Amino acid sequence: AIAAVYMATPPSDFPTHTIVSIKDGSSLSQVADKFAESGLVRSQFLFKAFVVILGRGTRIVKGDYLFDQPQSVIRVAYRAVHGVQGLTRIKVTIPEGSDSRNITAILKKVIPNFDTTTFLALAKQNEGKLFPDTYFFFENVTPEEVISTMRSNFDAHMVTIDNQVKSFGKSLDEIVTMASIVEKEATSSADRRIIAGILWKRINDKMPLQVDPPFYYFLNKTSSSLTLDDLAIDSPYNLYKHLGLPPTPIDSPGLEAILDTMNATTTKYWFYLSDKSGVMHYATTYDAHLENKLRYLQ
Repeated sequence: AIAAVYMATPPSDFPTHTIVSIKDGSSLSQVADKFAESGLVRSQFLFKAFVVILGRGTRIVKGDYLFDQPQSVIRVAYRAVHGVQGLTRIKVTIPEGSDSRNITAILKKVIPNFDTTTFLALAKQNEGKLFPDTYFFFENVTPEEVISTMRSNFDAHMVTIDNQVKSFGKSLDEIVTMASIVEKEATSSADRRIIAGILWKRINDKMPLQVDPPFYYFLNKTSSSLTLDDLAIDSPYNLYKHLGLPPTPIDSPGLEAILDTMNATTTKYWFYLSDKSGVMHYATTYDAHLENKLRYLQ
């Protein structure tokens, strides 16, 4: 009896904060062996016996189980039978205009064990299409699961504006790429629409976009720290040297920015800048734009 009680107690070296994955179709014996090998139970026999008693059969609920403190074999068996996985969902908020680096940093901060190296590589391949929103992820979430969830959210939102995209006359990729620039250039919907109108007009007129946000993306620099050497870099993201849009979006624009990009305001303006307070100033000629620079940026 004493031996049985001892075998039912948690092992002295019970591994705290351990996640054990039970795959679909695993047999009771396989699960018992896995739990024993992981140091969670002293006796496979007792574990299997309690599973049968507690579950009136040998069924185990698949999934990932977190063991954050020592537990008796009865408790371990109960959890396996009833699928009490013990994992908490972690709230992750991705703001509009976040790029793959920003998203990776946010995930790393709230999920310390997250595989950021794999995630960043995958995120860069999906730049602009990882929808900014609030998510709830398990603490053992994989990079692939995060990408899939965020991409599905993007796709679901794009379905709701499909008719507008089709009637706009540009591809969704072009719209999202332009929206990723517009998102960085202004905070108000009115300004975003005016800026979108200016930028689409420049593209139609074969004029370089000459915007700074792509530099933040590929050089990780702010507008104020850009040098003349930076502006001379021969990169497809340097829109002072290359016509048209950058090869990919430079961040994940929100739905409002995407809509503003398609609902661009037609104006006589060709130039714009934001002063130190974030107020936009527009100009119809380059000379007037230079005057605005002297007046608002000095």
